[in-house]
Amino acid sequence: MRFEKVLFLRSWDVLLAVSVSCAALATPLRIVLNLQQHNLAFYVDALLTVIFGIDIVLRMLRRREPQATPAQDSPSQNNAGYPLVWLALDVLAALPLNLIFGNVWWQTFRLLKLARVGQFMRQWRKRAVKSANVLKLAFFLYWLLLSVHWIACGWLALRGVTAGSEWSNYLRALYWTIQTFSTVGYGDLTPATDAQTVYAIVVMLIGVGVYGYIIGNVASLLANIDPAKVQHLHNLDKLSTFMNYRSIPPEIQKRIRDYYDYLWEKRLSYDESTVISELPPSLKTEVSLFLKRDIIAKVPLFQDASEEFVKEIALQMKPLVFMPGDYVYRAGEPGRDMYFISKGTIEVVSKDGKQVYAMLTDGDFFGEIALVLNEPRTASVRALTFCDLYRLDKEAFEHVLVHHPEIGIQITSKAQTRRANN
Repeated sequence: MRFEKVLFLRSWDVLLAVSVSCAALATPLRIVLNLQQHNLAFYVDALLTVIFGIDIVLRMLRRREPQATPAQDSPSQNNAGYPLVWLALDVLAALPLNLIFGNVWWQTFRLLKLARVGQFMRQWRKRAVKSANVLKLAFFLYWLLLSVHWIACGWLALRGVTAGSEWSNYLRALYWTIQTFSTVGYGDLTPATDAQTVYAIVVMLIGVGVYGYIIGNVASLLANIDPAKVQHLHNLDKLSTFMNYRSIPPEIQKRIRDYYDYLWEKRLSYDESTVISELPPSLKTEVSLFLKRDIIAKVPLFQDASEEFVKEIALQMKPLVFMPGDYVYRAGEPGRDMYFISKGTIEVVSKDGKQVYAMLTDGDFFGEIALVLNEPRTASVRALTFCDLYRLDKEAFEHVLVHHPEIGIQITSKAQTRRANN
């Protein structure tokens, strides 16, 4: 039910934004072209009054609901009350004042509703973090095109409607606006009065500022449209400089580049542990448990453990990446870690690496017996493909067991049984 409500409210936001945009386009045209007497104008006024009125009713009703959480909040879900300023703006925009007072200029109060569009845009940018830069440019273009339309209508009002159709007059005014706004005027449409000259000067000055703003923002957008890729290429440049300066052998350089390419392809160029550590404690536990619960549940040693124990284990597991051919550990080494395979394929091999005992893949685990019983490794483990693993080291494991001694006894008993069976 909550999802349907949010979907309805966001759909309503879109409908309201479209309605306000139509009003912002139509209102100046109706004034300068004297379209007030058209039947279509009456129906448009009636429709806008209904839509804006429904919006006021919806906002009044939402005052009585519990306040939404920030994650669910949207402009249409703001339940923290209905400020009188917003109420006044919404009421003025909703009333057909031009029909009430019989003056076409009163319908400019419809444009007060554009404040809601600006509010929607801020909320949409917050929700679409990945596309924030693209949305910023799109919203700027929206206001730019709307401004060009208004300036064209202003020029049309100053110059007056000449012979020809209404559409032809507006088109020529739009042509003058674009060429003046972009400061590339050709001189075929020139101001004839002092008022028109002042108006043209102001438009050109605004155009110079807007042109610089567009160039700067487009350059910034192209540079930051994929900041992760920019950072990746920057890291590769530094890495290449370092490897060439230190005369690292080509085969090792290739393995290093392959490693970073893999991190980029899997979008693992960030440090998962760092990201999680910056979260508040409750979210840190929740995210860690989400990422690792299924893997932990497959470990027989942990199957009878409490939920609290599983949470603490999940927080202690650290991500690692191994390349094809890398040894996770070798036979005879002390067993101080156990591993969980998130993605990839692992080989359990003999000490010399020639005999393959087993193949492990996504969701499997290994090294638990040596970890619990503090014994040396009985076999070597090698990555067959790129592998994303989680590691649980002995110190972290024993730290968790301090708070759960009864589970430690059960795990030790199970580990001894598994070793005997193997």
